[in-house]
Amino acid sequence: MRLTDGTARARLTLAVDLLALVAFVLIGMRSHHTASAFVVFARTAGPVVLAWLVCALFFHTYRPPGHRSLVWTILVAVPIGVLARTIIVGSPQGWRILTFLGVALLFLSLFLGTGRVIVSFLSRRSERLREPA
Repeated sequence: MRLTDGTARARLTLAVDLLALVAFVLIGMRSHHTASAFVVFARTAGPVVLAWLVCALFFHTYRPPGHRSLVWTILVAVPIGVLARTIIVGSPQGWRILTFLGVALLFLSLFLGTGRVIVSFLSRRSERLREPA
């Protein structure tokens, strides 16, 4: 089972989405003054990235990349990843997890959406450059 449809655009979209997920984790770690050790990063990013990739396979997020599959992947993968991360790390607890989930959904949507706009711009520019004059 393949994650992308094999096109350059799908592969670029996947790479940019993964970069957005990693950027979200790194910014969160920095803003909360979390140690930047690889183990801490892996425990924080791992569940989110793994949930993202599994949901991307299920929703065909990159076959080809589209808005509907992106929304479904965000709505399912982010809560699963946040909850799994909370189980591993142990925080936040209680009602604060809802705040954390809301922040994750909002900012990951913003990061992923920005990445998709960049990919769209780059793809259109690349297509124009390949057109005969």
